[in-house]
Amino acid sequence: PVPSALQLCVETDTGRAFGEVALILKAIDQVCLLHPVDRTRVAVAGLSAGASMAALLVTRHPERFSALVMHSGIPPGTAHSTLSALGAMRGRRPTLPLLPTPGVMAVNWPPLLVIHGSADTVVSPHNGQAAVQVWAQAKGARAGAVRKQQRGQRHAMSLVDFKRRGTTVATLVMVDGLAHAWSGGAANQPFSDVHGPDASRMAWAFAIRQFRRQGEAPAAAAARRAAGE
Repeated sequence: PVPSALQLCVETDTGRAFGEVALILKAIDQVCLLHPVDRTRVAVAGLSAGASMAALLVTRHPERFSALVMHSGIPPGTAHSTLSALGAMRGRRPTLPLLPTPGVMAVNWPPLLVIHGSADTVVSPHNGQAAVQVWAQAKGARAGAVRKQQRGQRHAMSLVDFKRRGTTVATLVMVDGLAHAWSGGAANQPFSDVHGPDASRMAWAFAIRQFRRQGEAPAAAAARRAAGE
């Protein structure tokens, strides 16, 4: 069966998923109103159905976010109803191309980090690969070499960066032996694997890099103007 949480973020045919997106945006706006939050530096992350909702949120409102982190989710354009979500979870549905051109995505769409477990039997690892592929294709990015990393006794992982003109627009982290769980999560918690590399640390580091890059862009533009370029 399709989890009820996943139904909320795939039912685009009925518009139900878009209603959820609107509610989340209102919640973000409320936080920004009540706390000293920089609205230009907001990242969104999620696990499983939360990852799919985070992706839908960004594809609907890309200008609102600086970074997107999907952990073990279904990419946008793969399912549009409860029935199609069943096939998507098993990796049996194609992911439709994103509509924006590479130029538009390069300017308005945030970079994507995908973390997925190679042993995930709930949401097929194919979905993680499809997510970065569709993002990279829409941004006109190419895959770099696969890098293997392992920290101590934690699960090993394979990393691939997809770059356009030297800038990373998508990264895939495939964790060896990780099932449908948050990598490096707390012990004795559901959907959490303490033996995986720390996904929270990876997500935060990824977001921080995007925040810094945003801050560097105006300075670089000012330097070019000063040089008469």
